[in-house]
Amino acid sequence: MIKAIEVLLCAWGREAVSPAIDVSIASPLGRMDEDAPSGQGGSRCLSTVECWVAMSRAAQAVDKALHGLALDVPPGLGTVGRTMVQLALVRYCQPRPLLVVEQARRLGVSVRTYRTRVDALHVALAEVLPGVVAGLGQAEQQLPANVARVERVRQAAKVSRVEQRVLERRVARWLLKDAS
Repeated sequence: MIKAIEVLLCAWGREAVSPAIDVSIASPLGRMDEDAPSGQGGSRCLSTVECWVAMSRAAQAVDKALHGLALDVPPGLGTVGRTMVQLALVRYCQPRPLLVVEQARRLGVSVRTYRTRVDALHVALAEVLPGVVAGLGQAEQQLPANVARVERVRQAAKVSRVEQRVLERRVARWLLKDAS
């Protein structure tokens, strides 16, 4: 077991089952059987974009890495990647942590096989996560908000240089006036 990966997976699991990701919205069908047609009931899960905004960057990276494992992104994993994702869901995405024996039973494996698969999951994530984090960083740099932020910084630096030159000229004039 890799301790750092375990911490990341635990944080990802807590955020994945967080009530902050499940929101209530008004639904026109919410109170269809009641007398008052106010349409106040109903709930839904957040969309993918909204979930990504609600999750931390670390949880986003773990989520994307697990999604990649399920899709066989490091070629050669095949169904093993999907098995790893299923293991991660059973182990980390529970409102109340389950005993290892119960987790192994739900997965239909022995405790020894369960522990071996947890180790394999940690190794696979340790291999994949650096690339995922780099990819997320590159994608984030291309977002319009980041491009606008970089442009604002560039403009502020330009304005600052202009103001610095004006101030230097004023000081030079003051010194020349004071010297004469």
